[in-house]
Amino acid sequence: MNRLLDLQDKIRTTGAALGKLEAELPLYPQSRGLQSNILSLRRVHHDLEREFAQAADAVGLDVCHYRLLQDRPSAKALADSIHWFQDALAVAYDALRNGPKKIMSVAPAIAAQVELQTAYAYPGSFGIVFTIPNERMLIPDMQSYLDKATETVLALGKAQDSKAPIIEAEHKLGRATIRAIYGWAHANAFHKTGAAVEWRRSDSVRRETIIQAPEFVALSESLDRISRTEEITITPAGTLVGADTKYKTFHFVTVNDEDMRGRFSDVISESQAAQLPGRYIAVLRKTTQISYATEEEKSSYFLEGLESLR
Repeated sequence: MNRLLDLQDKIRTTGAALGKLEAELPLYPQSRGLQSNILSLRRVHHDLEREFAQAADAVGLDVCHYRLLQDRPSAKALADSIHWFQDALAVAYDALRNGPKKIMSVAPAIAAQVELQTAYAYPGSFGIVFTIPNERMLIPDMQSYLDKATETVLALGKAQDSKAPIIEAEHKLGRATIRAIYGWAHANAFHKTGAAVEWRRSDSVRRETIIQAPEFVALSESLDRISRTEEITITPAGTLVGADTKYKTFHFVTVNDEDMRGRFSDVISESQAAQLPGRYIAVLRKTTQISYATEEEKSSYFLEGLESLR
């Protein structure tokens, strides 16, 4: 670990020196000495990055390069993009380990297992390098839960307006994962930036994805439009407090004071009168539309039957 910290410090120092020289280059574009020093520092920086990745691998860490596709992003753009990427990783990882998730809450112990730790920044298009612990499998080609979570998040980030991978992921991992992906896409779309993610282990690049700003916009807008429908039959006990046979609408209040309003067909009519107010067990078809983007639920009710409570 001391070796890792030493390399991290050297990379930061080299990167700072390189950035300073590159800032001076426009002032002295003909300076061969300046150009030579920049090239030399770039080679040193590249070699140090390679050594850092090898040292990280030796202690069970992967290296994640996260780059915003802007030269000078705002602090909020950077913070929002990384925040939602981290959340998406954590929620997908939790869902893969423990089953589909309905809400984005992740236990602290789980979150700690996929926490991105800042190592250093590098010059050029703005980027930050993180380390993250990742299980080493007995068979190199086998994927850990983190590998699968990373693959899922990056693949969904490229989905744009394709519904199939979104629906498949929601079925497998739950709507919380889709909500986190939406947060990541929306943050980048809002700030008009793209992201490049490179996942390394030692000298090998295990996964690499570039998502342009228009792709994030397309994905965000697509998720804003997509919802899924759930339909179940419920039989609450309560009081029928209102019914309109002309417009076929009803008002029912459960014993738990839950207010339900909706429509009916022929459950209540002149030949099949209902007492108002009257205590009943209602047979209701509850249809719920759930937004992929916000997890907002909108429910409607259809009255299919009434059983009198005496």
